[in-house]
Amino acid sequence: MPFFTDAVQFIGKQPGKGLGDCDYLSGAAHKFGGPRGVGFLKIPHRSQITPLLLGGKQEGGRRAGTENVAIIAAMMAALEVREKQISQSLHLLRGVWRDNFERELLRALPGTTIIGASVPRLWNTVSALMPEGDRKHQWVIRLDKAGFAVSTGSACTTGKEEPSYVLSAMSVKAAQAVRVVRFSAGWETTESNWDALVKGVAKVHDEMHHTKAA
Repeated sequence: MPFFTDAVQFIGKQPGKGLGDCDYLSGAAHKFGGPRGVGFLKIPHRSQITPLLLGGKQEGGRRAGTENVAIIAAMMAALEVREKQISQSLHLLRGVWRDNFERELLRALPGTTIIGASVPRLWNTVSALMPEGDRKHQWVIRLDKAGFAVSTGSACTTGKEEPSYVLSAMSVKAAQAVRVVRFSAGWETTESNWDALVKGVAKVHDEMHHTKAA
């Protein structure tokens, strides 16, 4: 049975060794610092797939259209940089920064829950169930004004108001999902950026509850 892995979020953040064993594997350059608009799909040799774009015989007849060699080369250069950083365990250091942020967040905002805290996760993302009474859209607007961009869902959200089926599968109730906020980082994010974020979150939280009390 052929095995496909969507490794868009994983590649360039964790060691890629072993991923080549997958029959099919996809990745996207912008997720590891490469240019937007380019990615890759690994497929078995001589396998037959149905192309989505028809026309020319580029890419062995699997995808019509002239290849953009420049951004493909840029993608591979970016991936080489990330793999080198990972080989130097720099991703582990960034995991420590993320963990410190979570610990300080829980201390500053009692009643907050880190979703998936007990299982291995990528170092660049935090999904937090904020305290009772706080709604995610309040956080997005107020943190944006404070200079921090956060999200109410996954990077692939469709903009629908329905609760995320992923959160539902993780036993997060629909009534709780309205309080989930997603914090994301990248390779260029520093420890001081994480520190500034948790201070900004605590400040916004105080402001929101001061407004309610008033």
